[in-house]
Order: sequence, then structure tokens, then C-alpha cells
Amino acid sequence: MTPGSTPPAETPGGAATRIIRGVVRLGRGKAEGIESFGNTPEALLSAIAPSAALFLVLALSQFVQGYDATEVTKVLILITALLLRLVVSQALASVWGKAEGWLRYATALLWSAWLPMVLSLVVLSIAQIIMPGIVTSRLALAVIMIGIEAYEFWLSWFVAKSGLGLKGGRAALLVVVVNLAVASLYLIAIALPPHYNALKELMGPLPKPHP
Repeated sequence: MTPGSTPPAETPGGAATRIIRGVVRLGRGKAEGIESFGNTPEALLSAIAPSAALFLVLALSQFVQGYDATEVTKVLILITALLLRLVVSQALASVWGKAEGWLRYATALLWSAWLPMVLSLVVLSIAQIIMPGIVTSRLALAVIMIGIEAYEFWLSWFVAKSGLGLKGGRAALLVVVVNLAVASLYLIAIALPPHYNALKELMGPLPKPHP
């Protein structure tokens, strides 16, 4: 059994513990965390499963509520963006001769992508306890969001560097190219009907600035 492969007799609880341990280690900048993830198609499919389940729930919700072009577009873009990240990163890994480790990298990337989301909720909760009313401050929320985005960019870079064995520059290039590809997808969504604007939707919940 190769390092990082999933033990054949591993229980679901053991797999969850291993994955969480790997995510936490990568999130703390420890390269050995990559070894907690399998380098197999099955491991990648397991990493895709939570997102696929979320997309299915969103799709069923739209089916129950009735057809809405914008909401359907949102679900389709989420699915396409996920697949686009995998396709672009796999293409670059192949060009750079790193294809043998791509499955492990992709698996780690998908699991690690949940960490910034959890972290943002924790940070907002702690900030609200320490400074009640901070969630009504547009500036404070913007600062927190920028900080989380910066951490997410760093985490993606670190996972690429550790998972594919890339130099820092190439890892950064991979992250930039992948994000540009996804950004292009969202720009196309804005340009074409029904003109779905993810950024506008994201900024919508922020409190309006006081006059």
C-alpha cells in the first residue's frame, strides 16, 4: 500500500478522522497533511461527494419551488466551476509531469476547500461575541471576507505545492490560472441571459453604509 492510500479495512469514522486530520495539518502549513489523502479515483469521488450532495439538494429545491432561470444557472455554474478546477489543474499537472500525484492533490484540494468556509463562520461568531454588532459593519465584514479569501488563496497554493511537489512559483501559477478560468465562467454568466451576478449576490447580505 502506497503512502496516502486509503486502508482497505478503514471504517467510515476512521476515514473521517484521517481526512479532518489532513485538512487541519494542511491548514496549519504542515506538508505531511497531504499524506492523509488517497491517490485513487475512489478517494477523489469521495471528496466530490459532499459537493455533489449539496448540488443535488439545491437542484431538488428548485424543482419543488418551480423553474427559475437565475437559480438554475447558479446550480449549473457551481457544478461547472468544480469540474473546471479539476480539468484545468489536471491539464497543468500533466504538462509539468506531475500527473502521478494529481489524484491526491485534487482530493486534498476539495476537502480543504471546506476549511475557509468553516473558518469564516468561526471568525464571525467570535467577532460577534467579542464586539457585539460587528456583523452590521460593512467595513468589518469586508475586512473579514478579504482575510478569508487571502487565506483560501494561500491554502490552495500550499495544497498545490505539497500535493504536486511544485516549486512555489508554479504552485502560484496553477492557482492563478485555475481561478482565472473560474472567473471567466462567472463573467460569461453575467454576459449571457439570465445575467447571473455571483458577486452582486455575495455582497447583497452586507449591511448598507450609513449616509
